[in-house]
Parts: sequence; structure tokens; C-alpha cells
Amino acid sequence: MSETIAILVLDQDDPLTVKRVTEAIDEYQSVVIPCSSPKAILFTIQHKAVDVVILNLQQPFEKAFRLLSAIKATATQVEVIFVSRFDDETLWIWMEAIQRGAYEFLPKPLDLRELKRILIEVTERHHPLKLRKLPAAESIKELTSRAHKGKAFASF
Repeated sequence: MSETIAILVLDQDDPLTVKRVTEAIDEYQSVVIPCSSPKAILFTIQHKAVDVVILNLQQPFEKAFRLLSAIKATATQVEVIFVSRFDDETLWIWMEAIQRGAYEFLPKPLDLRELKRILIEVTERHHPLKLRKLPAAESIKELTSRAHKGKAFASF
């Protein structure tokens, strides 16, 4: 079993989401993978060990809920977290997302502490042995550099 926490992010409208997720979990052995489409998400979870999928919830909401259902049907152990700007309309959508199987709904702008808490909570829930802090000498930049050279995350 891979000991790397794998997080997929689909938020085409806000590239800052990938950056915030990476910052939130950077002290743990993790990889954050930006995905460009729902098809990319489904392909990745079919072929790789994935722990969490983060989706931007936007209209049409039913499209996001269909993707949630497809993710759960493909990989039941994968937890889905929705992120979105919060307003009056998103309150009922938040409740609907949870009822349909999402793990959590986080408002934007993303609070790093809350995001980190949720990511650790969901990982501990399903994969407690995966949640390992990086040695002090490691940094996300070093891991990224090694990943580009093909040395990091070989088992992923």
C-alpha cells in the first residue's frame, strides 16, 4: 500500500485551490493532483490509489452531484469534499451534497487550518497508516523537484 496521501482537485475556475490544498497538507507525505475535467477525475481514481477528491461546486449543481455519484460508485473509499463561494443559495446545496455522500463542504476562500483539519480527519478515518509527517529536512519544494525527476511517489 502506498503511504502517500493522494488528493485530486478539480477547480478549473480557481487555480488557487490547488495551491491552498498543497499548503494545508504540505507537512505530510502527500501529492496534490490538479485535474482538468470530471473524466480525468474518474480515470485517475480507476487507475491510482486516491484518498480524497476536492470539487468546486458550481452550477449546474446536478452535474456535480452526478460526478459525486460516479466517484462513489467507482471507488467507495474515496471521500469527496466540495468547495464553493458561500451565499444563501449554497446553504441548501451544502445540505444536499452531504446527503448525497460528500464528506464535507468548505466555503471559499479556503481557511488553511480548517482544510488541514478536514484532510487529516478524512485520512485518519480511512487510512490511518498513511498519515505520516515528512521528516523536518523534507519540504514540498524538494518533493516536487524529486517528483519531476521521477524519483518521488514511485509507488503512486
